[in-house]
Amino acid sequence: MDEKKPRNSDAVGYGQPPKASQFKKGESGNPGGRPPKTHDREAIAFRVLCEVQRLSGQPKGTRTRYATLELIVMALKQQCAAGDAAAAALYMEYVERHGTSQAADQPSCFIVLPERLSKEEWEAKYMPKDDPPGQPDDVD
Repeated sequence: MDEKKPRNSDAVGYGQPPKASQFKKGESGNPGGRPPKTHDREAIAFRVLCEVQRLSGQPKGTRTRYATLELIVMALKQQCAAGDAAAAALYMEYVERHGTSQAADQPSCFIVLPERLSKEEWEAKYMPKDDPPGQPDDVD
């Protein structure tokens, strides 16, 4: 029959790592242990609000992944534009607390003109020539 050979204590190979790299008796392989879970509200809110969500129904080529906080602020802004007074108050409080991404001294938009025009040329080309229909010229 097949007799088992006694193990040589100095043998190194498959299933027999060197003695120096083996776990020591009574010593943990992870002395620091697993870090404790955080249960404070700020950590939970931060984790949830920073999760990335996929926004469906977007046209091709547009951004489809947003942080949860971005989606909440966008929805709040839409409700504010629709006339919801409570959403408007909440949105204004958010803007006052966190501000906007643009500084107050920076322009918020740019006009791109295809050619350089003087003020008179621009007014002649782009300013309305007549009053809008249905508006009286002078009201007495």
